[in-house]
Amino acid sequence: MILLVAGLVLAGVLAWQAADAARSHQDATAAVLRDYAGLAGTEFVRRSSALVGYEGCFRLVTAIRQATPPLSPGSAAARDQVATQDEVAARLDANTRRALDLATRYLRFHAASGRLAATDPLPEALSQKLAGRLGEASGRSASGRGAFTTIQLNDEGTARAFVVAPIEAAPARGGESAPADLVGFELNLDALTPWFQQVLQRAPLLPPSISHGKVGNDRLTVEVVDASGRTRFRSGALTYGGFGEEIPFGDAYDGVFEGMRLRVSLNAAAAPALVIGGLPRSRLPQLLVLLVVAAGLTAAGLVLLRRERAVAAMRTEFVSRVSHELRTPLTQIRMFSETLLLDRVRTDGERRRALQIIDDEARRLGHLVENVLQFARGERGALQLDLQRRDLGALIRETVEGFEPMARRAGAAVESRFTGDLTARLDTGALRQVLLNLLDNAVKYGPEGQRIRVEAERLDGVCRIRVEDQGPGIPAGERDRIWEPFQRLRREETAAVAGTGIGLSVVRELTDLQGGRCWVEERPEGGARFVVELPAAGTDA
Repeated sequence: MILLVAGLVLAGVLAWQAADAARSHQDATAAVLRDYAGLAGTEFVRRSSALVGYEGCFRLVTAIRQATPPLSPGSAAARDQVATQDEVAARLDANTRRALDLATRYLRFHAASGRLAATDPLPEALSQKLAGRLGEASGRSASGRGAFTTIQLNDEGTARAFVVAPIEAAPARGGESAPADLVGFELNLDALTPWFQQVLQRAPLLPPSISHGKVGNDRLTVEVVDASGRTRFRSGALTYGGFGEEIPFGDAYDGVFEGMRLRVSLNAAAAPALVIGGLPRSRLPQLLVLLVVAAGLTAAGLVLLRRERAVAAMRTEFVSRVSHELRTPLTQIRMFSETLLLDRVRTDGERRRALQIIDDEARRLGHLVENVLQFARGERGALQLDLQRRDLGALIRETVEGFEPMARRAGAAVESRFTGDLTARLDTGALRQVLLNLLDNAVKYGPEGQRIRVEAERLDGVCRIRVEDQGPGIPAGERDRIWEPFQRLRREETAAVAGTGIGLSVVRELTDLQGGRCWVEERPEGGARFVVELPAAGTDA
């Protein structure tokens, strides 16, 4: 039992280690795929920042600078003169004119007065906030920092971006550059979609040396989120999830996308091209099944072990019972044999009584030995019967007559009654053993002075034998159990009545081998009725 439990524990430990190893393998593969997704995302940030920054914002802001009317000396009205879209478009060629879609309005900021003008006026609060930020940017622009400046603002939960550049450097004052006037535009974030799509269509984000040319951008999900958390672009091939990373755009290309984030995810279907063996499947279901099977086998082993121990205990008890059963008739035979040998009898009647006791005990001993031999043959599967047409009535009568002396010694009487044609296919020795076992049980467990009744009749192609006693009967819940080897009634386990526990199991086995069946039922007048049915002559065995 300890080995079985130890085996189950060992199986559990091995299953846990296998699951842990598979999980570690999965985690390592997932980390590699996330790294590749991060690599693809970094490349997307670089390409999109460069594309929108140079082909879009830089081209557009350059055209705006060229189209902005110059500031006339002393003319305050000139401060509000902003380039129109037609004027800006005239400075762009056919290849760069698509940059116009990036602007929703054009701006002009006068650094000295802090005045902000736009082709489409902004809300007052937003205009003041933007003017303050432009004032800060004008100083940086005057010092020549970057081709343009991007200003990100949050307008009541909505992200807005403005791209500005100096018209021209202001004259120096006392060795320091004066703030420069700025021109620019508000970046149309909703117009970025075709630019991002162009990035995905140009070339794979993962180098062919890594993916062997098998992982295209269709295996990636790309999502661009602005500073307010609103999605501005999403590739529609796949849903976001799986092995992904989140990458900030940062200040790439003069911060054109500063504050925005990129979510990139790699489809698990790309794993075989990136990792040898691909993404390992979870072994947990198989391991759980194997563990359940191991637990089931262990449980079955424990049950079988328990049954084996129970059978071993029953066999030990059986040997003890048989030894006791053999000792009693042997003691009687030996005692009365010595009485006769030493001529201690006084009359011929005593001599005859001693001989009768020796004969009865010898019969009893022979019956017990025959039971044990029949049981042993049945256990080995070596029982072979010779089924022939026999007169069942004559065989019953002969067996009852031979048993009557033993019944009389126990204070019991045996009555028999037969009706109809009782010719049946049977084995003489087997049926005699069946009848003797039933009669012996009736005498052993019935009261002194009882009348045992043996009846036989033919019914519907079978010959039915009934042996009735006047004992306490068999409880309904134990009527099936008593036919099993080594089983006795629970009330008899502590009783003084001896028994081997194999008599009725021999009855059932011999009856089955003759093609019949047997059962026990309650006798209407009290007691037990054992019934044996055998095929009548002329029917199938």
